[in-house]
Amino acid sequence: MNRTIKSPSTQPSGRLLWFITVVFFSGLSLSTPVASQPCTANGRPLFGYLENATLVNINQHKVASLVDSGATTTALDARNIRMHIKRNGYRWVYYDFVHRESRQKTPMHQPVSRVARIITHKGAPSERAVVRNTVKVGRITRIVEMSLISRSNFPQQLLIGRNFLKDTGLIDAGKRYLQERCP
Repeated sequence: MNRTIKSPSTQPSGRLLWFITVVFFSGLSLSTPVASQPCTANGRPLFGYLENATLVNINQHKVASLVDSGATTTALDARNIRMHIKRNGYRWVYYDFVHRESRQKTPMHQPVSRVARIITHKGAPSERAVVRNTVKVGRITRIVEMSLISRSNFPQQLLIGRNFLKDTGLIDAGKRYLQERCP
């Protein structure tokens, strides 16, 4: 009785090799380009529901922004808002902008372009000072009216409303930071 004892093979089987390959490559990001997101649609810039914006006249601060087509006016996070009437009858507003990332406080003093009456679902209407500031998102730069309000309870310091988007761009509500990826 002659028995042959087979030694275990040191070569992996086909299934094992396939499994190792799948596990190894599933965690890697290959350098082949994935279908890039479009920067425009119908010739207009395409914005995601979140974008980074630069506040041009407020120390070029880059802030996180929520793009909201339901908001009529753009809203800026402001603290210590104080409205005054000058001798010539024009209203001016003093406020502080505190950049969240750098914690840099920028005191601002601007003329009030108008006073907005805001109607909310809960409570009485309130009044907000509205100023004109320059905002840049991607390659788009616009001077827009911004209502001043504390947005400390929101993750974004800027809410971009329809007054920025009008005749400018479209929103892809399922995407984020589309303008960041555009050349």
